[in-house]
Amino acid sequence: MSDVREPELLDEHLRDGTWVLRLRIPPGLAHFPGHFPGAPVVPGVLQVQWALALAAPRLSIAPHCREMEALKFQRLLRPGEVVQLELRLDAERGKLHFAYRLDDQHCSSGRLRVEPGT
Repeated sequence: MSDVREPELLDEHLRDGTWVLRLRIPPGLAHFPGHFPGAPVVPGVLQVQWALALAAPRLSIAPHCREMEALKFQRLLRPGEVVQLELRLDAERGKLHFAYRLDDQHCSSGRLRVEPGT
């Protein structure tokens, strides 16, 4: 079993207050064998965890959330895919907005209530 738990960061830039990261989903991700055998996909909870972990140092927030809002999962993320993750903080409302995309396809998105980092 693989111990790889994070996506590979290929590129990142800040555009109009939104971080845009290009990520490769590792083919040997530790979570794939149980989710699902023969047809591996990235679990939704892991997508949220990655968004928080990647946003924390870039947006100066804590790497956990107090509440999840408006989660949408529209397309599965699979091994080897290169996806774009957009991260934007609405500091006034304490909300992290995230969205995963594959080319022009919307994969998943959500809003998370977060706190400033310490």
